[in-house]
Amino acid sequence: MSAFERLGLKVRLVVSEEEIREAFRLRAAELHPDSGGDGTEFARLKEAKDILISPARRLREWMLVRGIGAEQRGQIAGGLMDLFRKVSEAGAAAEILIRKHAEAGSALVKAFTEVSLITQREEIKNLLEHVAAEVEQRVGLFAAVEAGTSDPAVIMRDLVFLEKWRATLRGIYGRLL
Repeated sequence: MSAFERLGLKVRLVVSEEEIREAFRLRAAELHPDSGGDGTEFARLKEAKDILISPARRLREWMLVRGIGAEQRGQIAGGLMDLFRKVSEAGAAAEILIRKHAEAGSALVKAFTEVSLITQREEIKNLLEHVAAEVEQRVGLFAAVEAGTSDPAVIMRDLVFLEKWRATLRGIYGRLL
């Protein structure tokens, strides 16, 4: 059973997060163990929601339902390589600062590193916004994918990388707080 079927949604890419969450809420009321439902089925429902909330995983699920094969690994769009470089550099710089701050032996050294941490947080925040914009740009192509005028495999690969970078940046941002 596909994630779409589990949530009672039509198989389509252009679906809002709110619609997915509402479909989950309605089905969860029936399947939640506290309501007499089955724990295994509820876990599957939760996984279906998680799949459809993620644009990359939703596209992959859509492709599977339609019998379209595609490798998730491969080359990403050329324009994303510059973003990848920025994410990598910012992550490495953040790790160094986090370590320096943790190893600081005096309040003065901690204060100096705190200023750098604030600057690095701002850079990570800006990169998160850039990644979000790139994700939205590709999600905006879902209608073209459904119409058969855009290659879903290329978009899926880009989304897979973008979602990994977003998760990485969020983790780093949380550690910079």
